[in-house]
Amino acid sequence: MPFAVISGTGNWVPSYALLYIVLIVGALLTAGVAMSAFSFYDDYYWGDKDFRDQLRVHPLNGNSSNQKTRKV
Repeated sequence: MPFAVISGTGNWVPSYALLYIVLIVGALLTAGVAMSAFSFYDDYYWGDKDFRDQLRVHPLNGNSSNQKTRKV
């Protein structure tokens, strides 16, 4: 099956197969980025209370340097 059909005016017209391939690849890339962001949120933010507390601004002690460091 050819990926392009050449019309009489010389314009390149992509076939439906090429459009579907581009659509599927774009959807997979979008899903991969979304899953990467969700897994980071789930692993490093939601599951780590100390990390959440470190990111939170505490009005009493501000951004003091004596907070616990995060262990990876």
